[in-house]
Amino acid sequence: MRHAFVDPYCYPGTSVLRNHLNITERDELDNAELLLVGLSSNKLFANLPGTPHDLKNLLAIHQALFGKLYPFAGKLREHTGRLTKTRASGYAVVYCDSAFVSEQIALVFRRLAAENELKGLESQAFVERAAHFYGELDAVHPFREGNSRSLRLFFSGLARSAGFRLDWRILAASENLHDELYAARDRAVMHGDSGHLAGLFHAILSPL
Repeated sequence: MRHAFVDPYCYPGTSVLRNHLNITERDELDNAELLLVGLSSNKLFANLPGTPHDLKNLLAIHQALFGKLYPFAGKLREHTGRLTKTRASGYAVVYCDSAFVSEQIALVFRRLAAENELKGLESQAFVERAAHFYGELDAVHPFREGNSRSLRLFFSGLARSAGFRLDWRILAASENLHDELYAARDRAVMHGDSGHLAGLFHAILSPL
């Protein structure tokens, strides 16, 4: 007989993530996260970790963003199996099994290093490869929570080192563009097609 999955990251009998503030109500935790992570994000954007843009770099970003709230900040996802998220439109996005997160993310970063962290590319080539690697890292979904926010900052740093700026505020300011970003990311994760994501990256890219 199959047993219902119990998420080790949540308080027993709830879907609320264990946190340093011992908040057990979802709405209260969402509000605390919005405040704490928002403040951390603003500070971190002005002082992003430098090269190399590797796993250590990504873990440092996640720790800086979520360290005041979650005990799993800066740590790779474990003991969750495959994560599945169902979008409002009804389709499901399935991410890497936690048993393979460490192996798969190391592979992605080896490939990124082999491409010299995308330095020296013209803008179109940069957005195409950046979108590809974004999709790969999103598919791994290395963290239990906070993948999108961590990846945005990570790719901001990657772009900066390559001589570009990614202005995510352009997408956040438009509900349609925000929805397009989610759809483009999901397409990259589920179908390996990062073309639409590259188009959105191009729309928010500018030279330094």
